[in-house]
Amino acid sequence: MLNNYKLDAEDEEILNELDNLCGVVQNKDVLKDIITYIKLRQNDELDFGNYNIIIRNDSSYNLLNDLIRVCAKIFVKYEIISNDRICCLDKIINSRRSCPFDKISGIEESIIVINDRKLHIEYTDEIDNLSRIMKQFKDKIFIFEDTNYCEGETDAELGPLVNWRLTIEKISLEDKLMYCRNRLDENNLKYKKQDIKEFVDVPFWMLKNMINKLIIECKSGSINLINKQMLNKNKQTFTKSNSNHRSRNRNKKADKSAKEELNGLIGLEGIKMQMDKILNYVKLNKERGKMPTLHMCFTGNPGTGKTSIARIIGKLFEQENILSGSGDFVEIHGRDLVAKYVGWTAQKVHNTVEKAIGGVLFIDEAYSLVSDTKGGFEDEAIATLIKEMEDHRDEICIILAGYTNEMENLIRQNPGFESRIQFTVEFPDYNENELLEIFTELCKKEHYRLSETGKDILINHFAIAKSKEAFGNGRYVRNIFEKVKFEQADRIIRTSSKSVNTINKTDIECALKSFTLDIKEKRKIGFCG
Repeated sequence: MLNNYKLDAEDEEILNELDNLCGVVQNKDVLKDIITYIKLRQNDELDFGNYNIIIRNDSSYNLLNDLIRVCAKIFVKYEIISNDRICCLDKIINSRRSCPFDKISGIEESIIVINDRKLHIEYTDEIDNLSRIMKQFKDKIFIFEDTNYCEGETDAELGPLVNWRLTIEKISLEDKLMYCRNRLDENNLKYKKQDIKEFVDVPFWMLKNMINKLIIECKSGSINLINKQMLNKNKQTFTKSNSNHRSRNRNKKADKSAKEELNGLIGLEGIKMQMDKILNYVKLNKERGKMPTLHMCFTGNPGTGKTSIARIIGKLFEQENILSGSGDFVEIHGRDLVAKYVGWTAQKVHNTVEKAIGGVLFIDEAYSLVSDTKGGFEDEAIATLIKEMEDHRDEICIILAGYTNEMENLIRQNPGFESRIQFTVEFPDYNENELLEIFTELCKKEHYRLSETGKDILINHFAIAKSKEAFGNGRYVRNIFEKVKFEQADRIIRTSSKSVNTINKTDIECALKSFTLDIKEKRKIGFCG
């Protein structure tokens, strides 16, 4: 009798399809249990539970359908369902409540897949409605994709409606090693294990293409032994091709190298030197196989170039192959990570980080996440962000930015940040000459000519303004520039002047007269004797 519950050759063949699915293979044991469960039920040995599944999806790669197809083959083999077709429904509760479920297009398909995050199952009447539907269609298999960051929340919501749990995990270096070795072994190709480890240090989508090309080259050339030179040549072909593809999609401004952009910034000489040191440190440690955490903290007043430097860092890391460059530069305010409802904040943080994978996530005024009350949504955002910083430590550069004192308070109250932030950069205020240079540069870009008397007035004004607390620096200069353009246009029209591109003393005086400094005197910092 016991032999009836052992896996047969067809079962093993189906399960072995998981071997080359990185982040999925760990589900073999659960699927073995499902097969045994099916046999026990069919022999009337069990009468509890159901065949429905929650699949927790933590991967950014599309492996869900691959895993579901393996599940479908099992259910078809044991005649739980008649075919392996799949019907994906995002919203069947609220938007389709008045529509008979069996009239929905695609319901005749055998497996019904529902994304729990899009469904937002949170209320008793929704659970009741879903329960009614699942009881009505007992011959269907319901699979729920759980992408909710709060693990266990979906389990709690669905309760007895679902009997089985599978997972799709983030693809690790070990997963990629396993995939590479399996593919080469299947094709009877020999290699050195230490060479393969360096070869697989690329995004998984790229690795799959690299392996295919390598196998084709070996088979077509009657090659049985893969050496390190072949691996390096193959890898360089794909990484160079990917880099060229990104370069073709850049605009003209981005065609300038990141180093040129950095050196072209006004002032910030100390910051430029620090960026060079950071880049050299990261490059050397990556070559040594000890990739450091890339996360940073930028402190200083507004308008000191923090955002500009953050953008350039993303380009530097991309051009030096430190980051994949697949993600965009994502800029947000700290409060943007906090959602309105329970359970939403963690998912919001997770989604924001996912958008920036391969690039830079710049969080301005990150200190706004500090809350006066414990256990609030802000604490949830911080806890989630700290975990994401660890989970994606070598895939993304997360930069926390804000006023110096406030950022020190944020780090002090949340020690998890301190251990994950590799570099802290203090941005000084610009001096009056640098501020005038910023104004002059703005004039050049828009083809204005600035009179010498206008320069004298501006530099005197900047010398006074920069002594104020929380001075806006470059941002302040841009605001004045916009006001000056407004006054200049008014003068040109009123006087019918032909010098439409000239900014003179009068334009600047009028602009400064109406321009309000919305800042207070600087506080004294330190001890007073």
